[in-house]
Amino acid sequence: MQTEAVETDFSLIDDERLRREAWVRAIAPVYETQIDKMAPVPRTVSFRSWKLGHVLFNHMRASAQAVERTRSQIATQGVDHVVLRLYTSGRTGIDTADGEAEIPRGGVVLFDLAQRARSVTHEMEGLNLALPRRLFDVRVGELSAQHLRIFDQEGAPLIRLLGDHMHNVWKSIDGLDAWQRTLVSSATVALCNAALTPTSDSAHNRPAVAAIEIRQFIEANLGRSDLGVEILCARFGLSRTPVYALFEADGGVMTYIRNRRLARAMRMLSGVEEGPSRISGVAYACGYENLKSFSKAFHSRYGVNPREIDVGHRIDAHRESGATLLSWIREL
Repeated sequence: MQTEAVETDFSLIDDERLRREAWVRAIAPVYETQIDKMAPVPRTVSFRSWKLGHVLFNHMRASAQAVERTRSQIATQGVDHVVLRLYTSGRTGIDTADGEAEIPRGGVVLFDLAQRARSVTHEMEGLNLALPRRLFDVRVGELSAQHLRIFDQEGAPLIRLLGDHMHNVWKSIDGLDAWQRTLVSSATVALCNAALTPTSDSAHNRPAVAAIEIRQFIEANLGRSDLGVEILCARFGLSRTPVYALFEADGGVMTYIRNRRLARAMRMLSGVEEGPSRISGVAYACGYENLKSFSKAFHSRYGVNPREIDVGHRIDAHRESGATLLSWIREL
């Protein structure tokens, strides 16, 4: 049994313009791409993704380009995930608060998909892991603060072990059956947690621990119609100021909660996650007190009404590899 995978075979696209457009579409679920009009997109580029349990795995071979995770993508997608990217060859620089930083070969970079990012590459090859934020242990600390951090393998045996693991997964992933995929997924999550845990025990860093616990609490209580700042402050013994600061990058506390509710509703309506059969039941299960406000928020978020998310809608969406990739990320 072969692992679920999605890819575009660029070697079969003869027309240079069509190949360029296909490349832009392939990575559009995660990044917007800018390619110099005079720069060719060779047949050798690759963007293949595998669904591996609770992890999305990806191999990428790119020509010269600039890619950006935009504020528009962040606002419309509402995903709460991080990407760990292992750079195996080529040259890439990322924009940081201190200017452009070049990534060493074998370096691992953490990208928080809830934050803007931009990088410029002069041909590169790498491996990506996308994981939901909730899978990280509290000892890792607040991942948003690690956005764009470059982890060098030099003098870091656990980062080197993670890089070796990602390479070995890539080499063997197509031969894994369903049970083996589950085992590898669990091992991958455990190794990511081990590699990212600071040498100084961050379990005693209360602000970082609280940040993770608050997000986990929200995810577990999306059905509560009263879920909001007051509940969070009372539950975690915090004033409003640190809670507001935590979700500033997400557009605010209530914006974050609304996006998580709507993401769950989308999963229920599309059959990805078990839920009530009636739309009104889905609305109540996701914390909405009436169907009208739910339908309005859902349409504003996704551009379609809840009743339009049926089997036919899902089939159409999955014909496009980019849509499949984004749906996989949301299902993790």
